[in-house]
Amino acid sequence: MKKRVIAAAILIFLIQMTTYTDSTDLNKFRKPKKTTVWQDLSYDASCFGADWGNYFIEPFRSTKNILITSGVITGTVLSSAADREFREAVSRRDFATYNGDFWDGPTFYGFVQYPSIFGGILYTTGLVTRESEIRKTGRMLLQALAYSGTVTMGMRYLFGRHRPFTSSNGSQYEFSWFSTAGDTQSFPSGHMVVATTTSTILAEQIDTWWARVVLYGFAALTGYARLYNDKHWISDVIFGAALGYGSAKFVLAREREREENEKRKMKRKGGGISLYPSFNGFSLIYNF
Repeated sequence: MKKRVIAAAILIFLIQMTTYTDSTDLNKFRKPKKTTVWQDLSYDASCFGADWGNYFIEPFRSTKNILITSGVITGTVLSSAADREFREAVSRRDFATYNGDFWDGPTFYGFVQYPSIFGGILYTTGLVTRESEIRKTGRMLLQALAYSGTVTMGMRYLFGRHRPFTSSNGSQYEFSWFSTAGDTQSFPSGHMVVATTTSTILAEQIDTWWARVVLYGFAALTGYARLYNDKHWISDVIFGAALGYGSAKFVLAREREREENEKRKMKRKGGGISLYPSFNGFSLIYNF
């Protein structure tokens, strides 16, 4: 009698555990895939390299992307017509990068060293504590900063646009092509690129309305600080914002694509044994 009770209990348990025919339900009983620190490092390095290659062709990958890229370029050129007027209305003269006032905070936010250090801390913390979301956020921040930074430095060297306080007669169309001098590094605004890149990655990862308001708002203050201290033209800031935002959104989209591919793979692998009652007892069915 005792054996029959035990057998019945086991049978009931099997029926409950094997009536999930859908692979997504079966995933509830699977343990998360465990990886080593070295595997995570290798994986992240491969993501970094693969995404970097795709980053440079992304603006031309589709008709939609070409139209967006063309729109950003056109908008930047058109906005340059208002550079001088905007400078007269907003900028203060003969001020340094840091002046011991409120605008030092937003300016600090746009220096690439600090978000890079923060991204490295996030990545290391996630790697050591085995928190994959923290690790991925740190890696994506470093990716976006590296990609957008490469384009920023290349464009600055190519155009050699003079900063407002160094241009002759206040002209916004003064260029010293292929120059590495600091006073000819106005286009695009590096601070705006960094601030927008950082805010976009963090805001979209936190994914709350208040995070978007605070982080995007602070990025806007960074751009205004650079205009207020007479370090950039408004067209520099506009293009910098577009470059930072686009770079961050590209990195986020690539990560989401990888996550979706992984989900599809898990679903295809999801099989299971189902036990159903029948007239002759029970039927055992394997679901692929």
